Amino acid sequence: MSNRDENLVAIHKRDIHSVSKAFAEFMALSEKEFNKRSHNNPSLYKGLSPSRLEEVTRDLLKEVAPMTPFRPEDITLVSGHSFPDIMATNYCGVEVKSTKDDKWTSIGSSIVESTRNATVENIYMLFGKLGGNPPEFKLRPYQDCLSEIAVTHSPRYLINMELTQQETIFAKMRTTYESLRTSGNAIEQVRRYYRDKAIMEHKLEMPWWITSENVDSSQSFNIRLWNSLSDDEKKDLQAKCMILFPEALSPKQSQTKYNQTTLWLCSYNQVIVPNIRDFYSAGGKITHVNGEAINPQAAQVFARIVKFAEEIRSQLTYPTKELNMLIEDYNPQLLKGGNLYENWLNICLKYADTAKVPLKKWIEDKPDFTFSGR
Repeated sequence: MSNRDENLVAIHKRDIHSVSKAFAEFMALSEKEFNKRSHNNPSLYKGLSPSRLEEVTRDLLKEVAPMTPFRPEDITLVSGHSFPDIMATNYCGVEVKSTKDDKWTSIGSSIVESTRNATVENIYMLFGKLGGNPPEFKLRPYQDCLSEIAVTHSPRYLINMELTQQETIFAKMRTTYESLRTSGNAIEQVRRYYRDKAIMEHKLEMPWWITSENVDSSQSFNIRLWNSLSDDEKKDLQAKCMILFPEALSPKQSQTKYNQTTLWLCSYNQVIVPNIRDFYSAGGKITHVNGEAINPQAAQVFARIVKFAEEIRSQLTYPTKELNMLIEDYNPQLLKGGNLYENWLNICLKYADTAKVPLKKWIEDKPDFTFSGR
């Protein structure tokens, strides 16, 4: 039996090592043939549309296949129905991407891979740099040319065909392509990576995206103004803001203490609050408690804490999976032992002690407040 016949048997019996080695050789031959043809007839490739490039790739692979253990009849174009675009046996595939520019970068496929072929195990990226003179082509293992993650309508990989393995997004995240794609929570992992990266680099940034994985009936695809929300939505979001960003509860004046709250409402909830300071301080200072004047007068924010304390207690006593995830991302100190609500309340009490406010008693008694300017 010839080496080709032995390799063909191995491929169809799913000998993973033999399949990977044979497929790598197949891709190397195909890359060489692509560039040879483009050099000889650049005009044939320069204006190819994405769909036409897929067809050309399929045809070329069929022509090269007889020089490898792969059979031409096993190479099929499934674009529009499945990921990757082209299958070569049940276990190997080629994703086809291109750019009209003279560069090796572009936007790639979704990180979710919801249409991935269930049997494929080995994927290569065929990338056409059609703006070159002549157009050039590279074929590389899919996971070796994904540099970052960007957002259109959902998180998508960024392609860079000139990366080293240490420069891939997976190396940066200290994971592997296989681990991320099979984890079941790829979006959460990526969100946390970019959130932690922003914190480490001292950047005021938050990741955002909308996908079928994280949109429920309470989330909107449209940007909304705070005043357009229902009372229940306002109550829920204001409680979450107090839980996640307690620095905004500080009565001290600061130009930055509301920044995290503003970013989160916009990036995660698609809600804009035109005057975020009013979120906590509108209505003037507290001048009387149960009709008795207090001195010093207290910041309005403490009345807000009293108002939302029960809602916050409820949310933290029975936290949803989403709220736990948000706490891990934005206020992990609440998870350091003990009761979530008690940990949150202790943070508020530190602000209250500085302002000489009996906040714990106010939360327990729920007194009537009188405010300046009323």
